[in-house]
Amino acid sequence: MWWAFVFYALLQGIASSDLRNSENRYRRLVGQSKDATFQVGLDGKITFASPACQAILGYGPEAFVSDPDLLPRIVHSDYHQRFDTFWEEYHTRGIFPEHLIEWGWIHKDGHTVYTENVFTNLLDARGNLIGFQTIARDITDRKRAEETIIQAKEDWENTFDAITDMVMLLDNEHHIIRVNKAAAESLNTTKESLANKKCYEAIHGRNQPISGCPLLLTKKTLEPHTVEITEPNLGGTFICSTSPILNRARKLTGYTHSLKDITESKRLQVQLQHALRMEAIGTLAGGIAHDFNNLLMGVQGYVTLMLMDRDDTDPDYKWLRNIEKQIQSGVRLTSHLLGYARKGKYEVKPVDLNELARETCETFGRTRKDITIHKEFPDDLRAVEADPSQIEQVLLNLCVNAADAMPRGGNLIVKTMNTTHDAMRDKLYSPKPGNYVQLTVTDTGIGMDNSTIERIFEPFFTTKEMGHGTGLGLASAYGVIKAHGGYIDAESTLGEGTTFTIHLPASEKEAHRAVTRDDKIVKGSETVLLTDDERTVRRVGREMLEALGYNVMVAKDGKEAIELYSEHWDHIDIILLDLVMPRMGGSEAYDALKHINPDVKVLLLSGYSIDGQATEILQRGCNGFIQKPFNLKELSGEIRQVLAKK
Repeated sequence: MWWAFVFYALLQGIASSDLRNSENRYRRLVGQSKDATFQVGLDGKITFASPACQAILGYGPEAFVSDPDLLPRIVHSDYHQRFDTFWEEYHTRGIFPEHLIEWGWIHKDGHTVYTENVFTNLLDARGNLIGFQTIARDITDRKRAEETIIQAKEDWENTFDAITDMVMLLDNEHHIIRVNKAAAESLNTTKESLANKKCYEAIHGRNQPISGCPLLLTKKTLEPHTVEITEPNLGGTFICSTSPILNRARKLTGYTHSLKDITESKRLQVQLQHALRMEAIGTLAGGIAHDFNNLLMGVQGYVTLMLMDRDDTDPDYKWLRNIEKQIQSGVRLTSHLLGYARKGKYEVKPVDLNELARETCETFGRTRKDITIHKEFPDDLRAVEADPSQIEQVLLNLCVNAADAMPRGGNLIVKTMNTTHDAMRDKLYSPKPGNYVQLTVTDTGIGMDNSTIERIFEPFFTTKEMGHGTGLGLASAYGVIKAHGGYIDAESTLGEGTTFTIHLPASEKEAHRAVTRDDKIVKGSETVLLTDDERTVRRVGREMLEALGYNVMVAKDGKEAIELYSEHWDHIDIILLDLVMPRMGGSEAYDALKHINPDVKVLLLSGYSIDGQATEILQRGCNGFIQKPFNLKELSGEIRQVLAKK
């Protein structure tokens, strides 16, 4: 039987040799692979690790074999739960939770590594489970690329939703593929509900594009197109833009479609145009009033000279007084124009609007017994900084306007109340924040249509018949209120009446009554230098001054005044200086005169008012101001007041 033993031994040797050769071939293959291979026993200890683990994880094979806890230690924190679940499944059931598992690891140098692992069971010759083997492939670069793509998609989505305009992506049949957050919110729905709808169905509620839709133009030309549309469903005006989405062959595959809400910008544009128009009209009105006042100055001057030595027994006295009344009518007309141009004469002080409105209503009520005036004046009304005579004129203009709208009588309601800038929302202006006093005048008259309301504050615009109004009352009111830092609005409905609303900035000061005084003609003997570019004003001014007893020198502009004053400054007691002149105006001339003599006394003259440039000169030390046209009494009083100043 010895031969049988020998034969068995030979077979065993051959089998052992084949096994060793097979194992060597396997280890050579594993050693050359870029994927890391681990073999793990049932006790969880690593019995074999391939050289590739050094390149992937930074640790050599011996480190994993000698340290059973190394592998669990380097599992990334995001994968701890997965790692624990894996071992629990494997130990309790002897199976792998998934055939292919992604793991995250902490490399020896600290950066994160990702692997994709395939698991297989290890069996002995009898088929018994002795452990498992895993092959780990480094997918870090792929993982980073995927994360970059995911992040880019998230960034795109966030950017898309951050756009405040409505934006839609459409296919080439106009179906919505995707919309941003603004589009869904503007249409009061969700993104999901808009998918697959046609854009004009979602936006306009129609089954076909609207007239002039840029989609149709883009489809024809393959070029971007933009139009302005007004959409009642969205409640505003929009810039609607469409751009084509083309593939590499320049074939149309879809569109980008956007709507930009320009409702507010359109409102601001209208506001700006309105303001520019009113400013231009105001400049024109102010220039006309200035020139007209210079003309009236000549008439007023000669009339007051003729009246100087006459009494009511003189046969010409009555006619001269009538001429003077017509001059005052002209002055009132120019005051309306200057009021609109915001160049009226203002004496601003704290005013009780209740008291002023009550007195004005009583005055007006005596002239129109057929109108019932209702007054609502709260006791706690704040004061306003205003010129009482100007505000009184505004209120009278509004009352007269209301009376004209109620030819057969009616009700006039005048109210005051404390309020704030919040009460003036949605207007064609942006009020300054703060407290305001509101004055409203409401009538029960015939009302106005929208086209009339839009022009109601323009000068010379009137709905009255020829000879029944100048069209300056409301224009003047507009200018006066604006000049006081306030706002005036009108609301009206045909057949239902009109309401005018005024807002004036409230004052913290206590209101007081104005004090008036009577002036008398006071003569003098000093030397006066009269400076004015208007020949008529120089001529009548000289005669008025000489009638008052003064010695008079005249200059036709600022340069000539400076030349005369440089030569005779020690003999000239006061200078009457026109504000607006060619070559050199009053402001520049005043500074030059002050340079010659710091104590020079100057009385400003102007067809404009004390408001504006005149106020600036007065603040620099000028002694006084008088507005043309003026009479002898006014002129004499101002001159004596200036000469009395030290």
